[in-house]
Amino acid sequence: MSYYIEQLANGLAIGSVYAMIALGYSLVYSILYLINFAHGYVIMVGTFATLTVIGMGIPLPAAIVGGCIVGAALGMAVERIAYRPVRHSNRVVPMISALGAGLVLSALAQLIWGPEVRSFPQFIPRTRIDVFGVPLATQSLVILAVAACLMLAVSLFLYRTKLGLAAQCVCQDLHAARLVGIPVDAVIVSIYALGGFLGVAGGILFAMYYNAVFIQMGLLATTKAWAAAMLGGVGNFQGAFVGGLLLGVAEVATVVFFGSAWKDGVSLVIIVLVLLVRPNGLFGARVTERS
Repeated sequence: MSYYIEQLANGLAIGSVYAMIALGYSLVYSILYLINFAHGYVIMVGTFATLTVIGMGIPLPAAIVGGCIVGAALGMAVERIAYRPVRHSNRVVPMISALGAGLVLSALAQLIWGPEVRSFPQFIPRTRIDVFGVPLATQSLVILAVAACLMLAVSLFLYRTKLGLAAQCVCQDLHAARLVGIPVDAVIVSIYALGGFLGVAGGILFAMYYNAVFIQMGLLATTKAWAAAMLGGVGNFQGAFVGGLLLGVAEVATVVFFGSAWKDGVSLVIIVLVLLVRPNGLFGARVTERS
């Protein structure tokens, strides 16, 4: 029994990483009903930037904050360059534009850091502690605690600050929000920045957990996060967090019962099943098309 509880803790830890990345998708989708395909590549570049800053001897907290700020700046740049000029075009056009931005980021990252996998420092120890007689990895517990704190911070931001309340107004009706004087463009770009910040935080936790950072993690993050967002409900950031936890637990359960070869296929299976059974996700509400 203790073995399964330990694996459950590991699943919640990696699931919380997926949840942090999925929040960026859900926040953007809740406002524009568009999928930010560049999000995973922003996370990858921000994680590589964090590794570079750490290599310069910068203290760890400053390096992590710096990498997250890079993610926020890239998120704002993607919104300004790839999304805003085509925001009112056919819905397919902004998504293709964002995908192109992501490919550009991938090419630049490969040019700067190379295509090989790089080791990411293990700042969180992999020791074990007994919790009610069950040995749990301290790394998993720390990752889960950090993700929970960031989730609480996002909730406070959205429900306790003027900018967060303005973002909710824009989510409900973008045109009405503009009419009552809310700076819609500023709100949207701030949401992209918040998504990039949280995404890189999740990317750093991912790199610490697996002790690796690589170019393809952008595509991997996109697949995992989108599966988590769809499972919880696209556009519902609380649902995205729960969906990420469920996805992490599902992956660990797959490894335990069927082997690691099937782990990455779980994300794709979840996407297909959710689309077939409940297209709006577990916590998503049906939305109407904006004019």
